[in-house]
Amino acid sequence: MSSSGTASTAAPGAVRHPLPDQLRGLALLGIVLVNMPFLAISGTGGFLPSSTSTWYDQATAFAVVAFAQGKFYLLFSFLFGYSLTLLLRRRTGDGLRRYRRRLVGLAVLGVAHAVFFFIADILFSYALLGVGLLFFVARSNRAALWAAAAAFTAGILLLVDLVLSSRGTPQNGLVGSDPAILDAALRGSFLDAAVGRVEVLPEMFIAFGVLNWFPAFAMFLLDLVAGRLGILANPADHTRLWKGLLVLAATIGLPGGIAAGWLAHGPGPSSPLRDVLSVAIGFGSAPALTAGYVAVIALATRSRVLRLVEPAGRMSLTGYLGESILLTAIFCGWGLGLLGQLGAFHAALVALGVWLALDVFAHLWLRRYTYGPFEWVLRCWSYATIVPLRAVRTDQPTSAPAEQTSGRLAVAPTGADWAAEAVQELYQRLTGYTQDHHARIGVDIVAFGATRQVLLDHIESLTATASDTAGGEDTARSDTAPGVSRHDRVQR
Repeated sequence: MSSSGTASTAAPGAVRHPLPDQLRGLALLGIVLVNMPFLAISGTGGFLPSSTSTWYDQATAFAVVAFAQGKFYLLFSFLFGYSLTLLLRRRTGDGLRRYRRRLVGLAVLGVAHAVFFFIADILFSYALLGVGLLFFVARSNRAALWAAAAAFTAGILLLVDLVLSSRGTPQNGLVGSDPAILDAALRGSFLDAAVGRVEVLPEMFIAFGVLNWFPAFAMFLLDLVAGRLGILANPADHTRLWKGLLVLAATIGLPGGIAAGWLAHGPGPSSPLRDVLSVAIGFGSAPALTAGYVAVIALATRSRVLRLVEPAGRMSLTGYLGESILLTAIFCGWGLGLLGQLGAFHAALVALGVWLALDVFAHLWLRRYTYGPFEWVLRCWSYATIVPLRAVRTDQPTSAPAEQTSGRLAVAPTGADWAAEAVQELYQRLTGYTQDHHARIGVDIVAFGATRQVLLDHIESLTATASDTAGGEDTARSDTAPGVSRHDRVQR
């Protein structure tokens, strides 16, 4: 998703701007909290009454709905689109080819993610929406902004229609089917869980499209404009914009989020109408609160705390998939089997622990490697070549020998290194020797010839010395220049 990642798209050595990575790192925190009910409590039901039986469970559910649900997915959409627009800056044949291959790679990862780990995947949706972004690459900023406004309006109208058509209709979470059916499958084997997700996937796909596609595409378009204007690259130059977004968040986003949380988990009897209104108000006001989050982080981008989440932001695709993989292993039947056994509060603590663990992993991984694991796979696919995985030193002096500036850190190779090098060697063997490889062979031949001549000269010198020694001490002395020992002559 770098200034990626889902992903890291910046080439090694390119200038990275901290704000996009900081936003991605915090977006991953919000996403794991939003996904937590569907991974830890119920596959499609989300927060069930049994998971909010105590006041602290209810407070946790309220906070997730009010301040996270719908907000961080929009933020992630904005930043994921930022990565895609970096590829679209070069509207050449190679740039468009890489962009299309990247969308295909995202779609494949998204389908695998939805089937095997988390049914409410967003990568496949991003791949579809990325195709629509191509139509606005050559258009003006004004056209992109008008299209973003239209997409937001369409999303609001769909939410209004959802409210009007669902009044009095009992709701079973995100889909119409009984959540207990999928939950039973999730408590089974890995294959049982995959089959259960496939059966519910069409309904989830439609529900996710209604709630997220239009706002997400609007964020893609806003990101296209932001990338052209360099807003995220130079946040200090746009203080007035950030202050305006804070006002928008305080007047629309925050009240809307609180109202959505109150309708879903506030006092009073629950009803289908309250649930639908909570979804409509929460998702309708989400863009305003998302804008406020961006403004707060942009104004505090130099904070040391925010810099701690930058590595996770550089590996946002790995972080997003890693959250689902770890939580699935903890809660599904083929793992620890804790699905539905924790309340909202304790499940949120587990989700927070997963996010922290992945943030630490990102810090350790990026000390040695340039890209996250899934970022590297997607980049290799997009560029149709094996991209070097190891981190490149940028602090080497220009006079350092070639073996010190080869881009490798002075550490012992790891299993990942051997695997990456083996794949790269296999790729080179399958595609044939390159011109650079032929040039290296020529250099090696010349070096071998020079070394061979030096060895022959040295052997000849040693042979002459042995003959002089056998001829007697006097002969050896006559052959040695005054003041120069025989040992020095041999060394010369």
